Amino acid sequence: MVPLVVRPAAQAAELTALLRQHGHAPLCCPLLETRPGSELARLPEWLPAADIVIAVSMHAVHFAHHFLLQTGLTWPHIDYFAVGQASADAFAEAGIQALCPDDPRSEGLLALPALQGVSGKRVLILRGNDGRDLIARTLASRGALVHYCATYERHYPDLDGDALTRRWQGAGLDSLLVTSGELLQRLLALVPGPQHPWLYDRLLVVPSPRVAEMAGEAGFTRIVIAQGASNQALVAALELRKME
Repeated sequence: MVPLVVRPAAQAAELTALLRQHGHAPLCCPLLETRPGSELARLPEWLPAADIVIAVSMHAVHFAHHFLLQTGLTWPHIDYFAVGQASADAFAEAGIQALCPDDPRSEGLLALPALQGVSGKRVLILRGNDGRDLIARTLASRGALVHYCATYERHYPDLDGDALTRRWQGAGLDSLLVTSGELLQRLLALVPGPQHPWLYDRLLVVPSPRVAEMAGEAGFTRIVIAQGASNQALVAALELRKME
């Protein structure tokens, strides 16, 4: 198959290599860049005061861990949670065992028994410079003291959507690997409107029911939900569809 990889450069390179190992001919076009967040410097203050740390993406963990390594600090012995398997894997790479729900969404995380009795607990949420606030609002309603830490920031490269779309069509693009609602929206904005029917007919692999719902509302008709946002999960989902 000829899948399109749109995740940030480091993860895109790994995913592209993995796809080639499985006989695919991927096209790589990162639609998002990640950079160190403005609040990383506050980690030495906020992290030791936390009872619970929640990561909403693997980027949040990677940037936090890199900062801790640079400053000689370590992760404290507290409770860690990850919204999805990719975030949990990032914690594991840092030597941290994080609890992760089977349902890789904020709703799945909030349903975990360990996050029901959090009254009085200090919760630090590692994330980008924006995002959904469902986790913070819900935990606050349960009595937790919630604080965000923007460990990374998102930046969008300036791309020529018309030229890219024509190149993808010429290369026989037949599938899309999109790991977040944000990247899905970015892809929709990039591809010219007249080419949207062509885009909607591509096989779309997404990491969660929430992103699948967004895609269905946008107009996509062939949607596969992977077991999370990890590169391995995305490739496994594509392989299963290839064998059908």
